[in-house]
Amino acid sequence: MAVVRLNNYLRTKRKHSGLSQSDVSFLVRLKDKSDLSRYERNLRQPSLRTALACQELYGVSVSDLFEGLSDAVTKDTRNRMKRLQTRLQTKISPKSAGNRIMQKFQCVSHRLLEMPNFKLVSV
Repeated sequence: MAVVRLNNYLRTKRKHSGLSQSDVSFLVRLKDKSDLSRYERNLRQPSLRTALACQELYGVSVSDLFEGLSDAVTKDTRNRMKRLQTRLQTKISPKSAGNRIMQKFQCVSHRLLEMPNFKLVSV
């Protein structure tokens, strides 16, 4: 059974820290606590700067703070990499070892092969 993760753990981490929304908003330089509330309720996504500030504040990586979102982005990006790999593969000719298409294909292919649980099956 797959584990369903929350899109983010901002509220959980804040509650465990004992900090208020006002405290956290001040610490990560938000204009007011309503912005943080929207992030915690997943109504908006924080800027990269805010996400990195939360990482520093809670001592947890951005990908762990936003596990559900990170999982979704990972899955989508990997699927798109596979699609690009397939598209590029159809454009490669036997004489194309040094051209740009082959370079792109090799970059995507090597990255896919580095991934855990990667299967050489088209989607």
